[in-house]
Amino acid sequence: MNRRPLRFFALAYSVALLWVTVGPAPWRGRGNQFDGGILNPDAWTATVTWTTGYLAEMAFNVAMFVPVGVFAALLIPRRRWPLAVVAGFAFTALIELIQVSSSDRISDPRDLVMNASGAVFGVLLVLVARSLRRAAAVASPLPSTTDATTGRRTPAHAELGESGEPGEPGEPDGAVVGASASSRTVDHTAA
Repeated sequence: MNRRPLRFFALAYSVALLWVTVGPAPWRGRGNQFDGGILNPDAWTATVTWTTGYLAEMAFNVAMFVPVGVFAALLIPRRRWPLAVVAGFAFTALIELIQVSSSDRISDPRDLVMNASGAVFGVLLVLVARSLRRAAAVASPLPSTTDATTGRRTPAHAELGESGEPGEPGEPDGAVVGASASSRTVDHTAA
């Protein structure tokens, strides 16, 4: 699979997300930011951190980072999928740390948790999709062929004889009696 276009879209989305979250804001940020933002332990334990805010804002924070998790899970090798979760968390932590020093942005522990949740959800979407695809591939029936003389459908693997060579036409179960390809005798009573 050519991952170059995927890398391009992941980079473009990351740049756009950085611009939206740490770029110049067209409004003046007001909120309940503690001094030090996410670096302040009091911000993590304060009731106001977890009880204020709009549900739509929280849902938007989650949704905004789902593609981050999807891109990370698709770009990092399958067996190392936990790194995609770490990458999503690191990206959102970077954004919140940059917002600590910004005068028009708010660094909030709730945002960090919601953004990281979105990234984890994106990774889980990719893992589920891969599992379903793998399960569908395993559950798919083996290809079969139709014998022109009898009209019977036989699995493709049944046409191979004991030696691994194709059996005789008209042989429904691939029963071969002979030892070599030149001296094969078909046993029609085996069916």
